[in-house]
Amino acid sequence: MLKKEDFEPYMGTQEEIPGVQPENPAQSEHFGDFIVKYMQNVKNTMELFPGTVFQEINEIFGILYVPLENMGEMEVTGTSYNSIPKCYTYMDMEAAGASGVTRLHDHPYLKLRGRGTAVAVIDSGIDYQNPVFRNAGGTRIEYLWDQLLEGDENSRAEVPYGRLFRKKDIDRALEEEEPLRIVPSEDTNGHGTALAGIAAGNQVLEENFTGAAPEASLIIIKVKQAKQYLRNFYLYPPDAEVFQENDLMMAVAFAMKWARELGMPLSICLGIGSSQGAHLGKNALSQYVDYVANFSQVSVSVAAGNEGNTRNHSTGFFSQGRGRITTELRIAEKEQGFTLEFWGEPPEIYQISIQSPTGESLDVSSSLGARTQELSFVFVETKVYVNYILIERQTGYSLVYLRFFHPAAGIWKIFTEARNRQNVQFHMWLPVESLISQDTYFLEPSPYTTVTAPGDAGNSITATAYQHKDGSLYIAAGRGYTPSGMVTPHLAAPGVNVKAPLMRGAFGVRSGTSIAAAQMSGIAALLFEWAIIRNNQPFFTGSSVKYYLQRGARREENMQYPNPEWGYGRVDLYHTFELLT
Repeated sequence: MLKKEDFEPYMGTQEEIPGVQPENPAQSEHFGDFIVKYMQNVKNTMELFPGTVFQEINEIFGILYVPLENMGEMEVTGTSYNSIPKCYTYMDMEAAGASGVTRLHDHPYLKLRGRGTAVAVIDSGIDYQNPVFRNAGGTRIEYLWDQLLEGDENSRAEVPYGRLFRKKDIDRALEEEEPLRIVPSEDTNGHGTALAGIAAGNQVLEENFTGAAPEASLIIIKVKQAKQYLRNFYLYPPDAEVFQENDLMMAVAFAMKWARELGMPLSICLGIGSSQGAHLGKNALSQYVDYVANFSQVSVSVAAGNEGNTRNHSTGFFSQGRGRITTELRIAEKEQGFTLEFWGEPPEIYQISIQSPTGESLDVSSSLGARTQELSFVFVETKVYVNYILIERQTGYSLVYLRFFHPAAGIWKIFTEARNRQNVQFHMWLPVESLISQDTYFLEPSPYTTVTAPGDAGNSITATAYQHKDGSLYIAAGRGYTPSGMVTPHLAAPGVNVKAPLMRGAFGVRSGTSIAAAQMSGIAALLFEWAIIRNNQPFFTGSSVKYYLQRGARREENMQYPNPEWGYGRVDLYHTFELLT
């Protein structure tokens, strides 16, 4: 028999990561992280939890680092849901010609290559020794912030945690026989290297490869892995590579700061995503992306996610005469645990019950407030912890947050009733594919409303992926729209079997919407070069970039645009310039 502690979320701390300063709360496993806005009473919160440290992100957002020993057990409530950092992971696992990029590289008048612009890649780091990131003047990497490394004296004055390397440090390292002795930052899986290469790698004729903006300067942020207490809370597999929302927000703020230092317009690439949240652009990272993309000279390109065919999303519509909907969920053998989020449109009040594979059914109370309910099944050794939030404060939607501990394999049923018989819709999302077994899925899924955050941000350039050789949509690509009807994805870019630089100077092919986002970020840099560096449109914003690209996108004659699969069509920067003339 399983013991009670088998079902309880483990809230203990882990040993410190080797080489990381234990006193830095951003890196320490002894602190929990909470995202706050300044209009909240931060001072009172800090007094409530002794030892709390506050870190500013920008003039709106900040982070509270609270000692775990003072936090108590974490709960999802109406006020805490958006403060607990969500976790994000990677969105993938001859293209430049299809996007009209190479024609502009070689155009006799334009010759756009990204010179004078900065491309920031926020991901797993970079193989800075790769020749595709060097030119005659040395490395094209102006700044490299590794959030994981222990800070040195120079870094502590410039970054809140981790270690900062500048171009001069990387150039000095490249002259050594052992470069990692000088700059010990590595890309351990090659994902960030591939994105940086596709966005802004040098032209390599013998490989028939070029990045979209091969003369742009690079700002690289290697994001540290999520803390153990969050992994435990979200029930992620032990080996999952996931990043905390607040670390990603800090990375965006860093990129903006140092692009201003360089005096360059900035194109940011975010090839990560999460299915957490209502998919309404209300996650903290999505709100922050919205905010920064409204700045002059800043663009943010985001992956649409690869959840279109994972069967991890289900939806239901209530109308008069239909008072109950059954959602069937298949749970895989040996599934250790997972979260499920139910989001229901207002003003309805939803009654939910859960039935195990043995037929035992338990009700979720809608009248207990947000405190955690424990559903204990008798005939299967499974517990489900539930938080029912009648009005989630960021969205106004009803949120039912479920955590399944040691769920029995088989077909589970979730019964949803509409108390007031309103014409409303609800959605359920499982975690993204890499964070849950592929054999756990909804039996009647919907491929729509599967664009991951922050691809639901209104001012981002959310990129879906297509096969540039035959023009077909990438089978796994996330599809729109948002539940509120906002158009996303915005544009399609090549993202299937795209050539990319790999580790140690090799080349290979990669697929996924993060590949499309990387190319989009390089394309945005080319537009910034034309608009700002050449003084054609000196107040160009990220939204301007998106609107110009939407106008010039290629569209099929027999298809209505925008649409949930392709957005406004296939990006074609050359066609954008054709329209301008």
